Amino acid sequence: MPPPHEFEQELLDQINAMRLGQGRARLEPNDCLQVHARERAGRLPGADDAPTDELPADCGDFDYAGENVSRSDQTAAEVVDTWAADELQLPNLVDPRFLDAGVGCVGVAFDDTDRVAQPGEDVAGMACSVIFQGYAQ
Repeated sequence: MPPPHEFEQELLDQINAMRLGQGRARLEPNDCLQVHARERAGRLPGADDAPTDELPADCGDFDYAGENVSRSDQTAAEVVDTWAADELQLPNLVDPRFLDAGVGCVGVAFDDTDRVAQPGEDVAGMACSVIFQGYAQ
């Protein structure tokens, strides 16, 4: 499994490939959203549910947002394929109103999948959040 920052880029690349294949514009990476996405991803190991608090509103003047999360040992391509097969996750991937995205991932500790892996530690997979933002109209 690649390091989290490489996995993040792979996820964004896979999402953008899907969007381009459907005639949608590429999502632009947003550093502010990435900070929030990494923080949200860090809460996924050991959590019973995905974060349900409000998505960030401090990363531009956007008025429309969504989020996809994953906690698995899948490759980035497999994560995107899993989202694409889910009627609740697919709309965020291809919504033409979304313009920016922040992708945040953390490694899940191999010896305790309820916590984030420390640098250099073996990982059992990745926990990731992708926050999408754009304009409702």
